[in-house]
Amino acid sequence: AAGRLVVPGGVDAHCHLAVGQLLRLAGLPPRLWHTVSEMRSRFRAPLEARLDPAALESLAAAGALAALRAGVTCVLDLSRGEPGREDEVLPAVARGVGRVGLRAALAYGANDLGGEHHGLAAARAGAAFAREVAGDRLLRGMAGLDGLAATGPRTLAALAGPASEVGLHASVAEDDADLAYAYEAASLRPVPYLAQSGLLGPRTVVAHGSTFGGDEAALLSRAGACLAVAPRAAFCSGSLLPPLDSLAVHDVSMAIGTDGLYPDLAGEALALEMALRRTRSQAPFFSELLGHVLWPGGAAAASRLWGEPVGTIAPGALADLVVLEWRPPFPVPEASEGDSALLWAGAPAAWAIVDGAVRLREARFLGVDEAEIAARAGEAAARVLRS
Repeated sequence: AAGRLVVPGGVDAHCHLAVGQLLRLAGLPPRLWHTVSEMRSRFRAPLEARLDPAALESLAAAGALAALRAGVTCVLDLSRGEPGREDEVLPAVARGVGRVGLRAALAYGANDLGGEHHGLAAARAGAAFAREVAGDRLLRGMAGLDGLAATGPRTLAALAGPASEVGLHASVAEDDADLAYAYEAASLRPVPYLAQSGLLGPRTVVAHGSTFGGDEAALLSRAGACLAVAPRAAFCSGSLLPPLDSLAVHDVSMAIGTDGLYPDLAGEALALEMALRRTRSQAPFFSELLGHVLWPGGAAAASRLWGEPVGTIAPGALADLVVLEWRPPFPVPEASEGDSALLWAGAPAAWAIVDGAVRLREARFLGVDEAEIAARAGEAAARVLRS
């Protein structure tokens, strides 16, 4: 590694390995919708409903390869698949990431689209998977929630028990649909509605949060929950970023995710930093938000899930490391890990080590046929898109 940059493996706090690859292989169609809800209902949900276990496995393996090549060694993944086969979804994704050797916490994004019985089945499937992988070195299971607006009280209640035991990965308030629903259902904003449903705790990771306000920030902080921000996906879909300034004032734990759209976490950090810098002439207090809050936040969330330090280079930490092909002609100054992420952006990973095992050596994957995985993912995407 002499002359290169050695960093802890990146932790993607919110991704969709399989559907993210599917969207990329579909060519990322231009925005023909007017709202995020329209995009989800007319484009993404129909595709997810066609993801059978074989397609999920192939696409998840391709997503895991892309993540490792980008220096991401741990992901928190939220998956959905073909209705009626809920029990097969997470095992299929696990087989895909297992082929590559990526560390992953997998959750089924439960909601009641297509009927309450599908939401309840998803909640049960997520809980069963979490029990099965509880002792695995690289896998964890979490309860999962894919939006409040399409999820009824019985499904939320079914998620509460597993969430308290293994944590919850929830996609909430990507636009204002969840805000409107929570007000109509209980005269509450989304975060208090989660809390009332028993879904808020120190191992809760809430993604998006575009409508969150000050009271919700305080509640997230008291619960010790983490908010995952996916900047490039928000920019692409036309949704808003959460109010980071207000969240920072309330000491909310925050992390960066990719939402499955792009695999490189450092690219997300760079996009977010550029967006923050455009506002810092009036808010210099938040100049360290990336380095001291958002970048290390993913590692903190993963450490709570595994019960051991993740995302740091220190004695006793899990050995997830990346050697970047970044050879500056001058000594690198002292910098926080978040600031190092800005140097990381655009630098390919030469080596990736997960749990002490070398997975990528001098840009070549070990024990993995990259061409075969790419071919299978392409075939799976073509089949899903044709159907």
